[in-house]
Amino acid sequence: MNTETFFSSELVLENESILLRPLSINDIDKIESISYTKELGEFGARVKNRNDLTAYFDYCLNSKKEKERYPLLIMGKEDNNPIGVTMFGNISFPNKRLEIGWTWIGEKFQGTGINAICKKLLLDYCFDALDLRRVEFKIDIHNLKSQKAIEKIGAIKEGLLRNYNIQSYGESEGTYVYSILKEEWKKHL
Repeated sequence: MNTETFFSSELVLENESILLRPLSINDIDKIESISYTKELGEFGARVKNRNDLTAYFDYCLNSKKEKERYPLLIMGKEDNNPIGVTMFGNISFPNKRLEIGWTWIGEKFQGTGINAICKKLLLDYCFDALDLRRVEFKIDIHNLKSQKAIEKIGAIKEGLLRNYNIQSYGESEGTYVYSILKEEWKKHL
């Protein structure tokens, strides 16, 4: 796989309960129905109205066009309603690694296991279809919920990037780097 091929693909991942497909500007009305709540982490803190949501979509779609991130809409198959968004980013095919992140799950779907199901689909794709060696996750030092969730699926905390990001609440004290290696994922299953 190379960057050009990856970003021009119409990636679809699914199982019996969820479907992940490329985010489109046509999804904005659907996503709006689960937006605008503080329970959505960094997304919820930054996206408070239609103008913010439009700017978020512009950012997501432009980052795909610029081959920086590949945003995916998470859909429930039972009712064909949106659940959230996740992305691939920091992709390096020569080094056989990428990052999964920028994920947010609608408030009513949090704590239901959807995030773990989503991550399993993404990780299986990374290690089986893309033949990557490593998948990374970066999580703010204050985001304990996401840290616990990613540890639950077998990610290893590698270290702290101090003063790494500016978050909605201001300057972050740091971001934890987690990873899962191909051989670890196969053992975890």
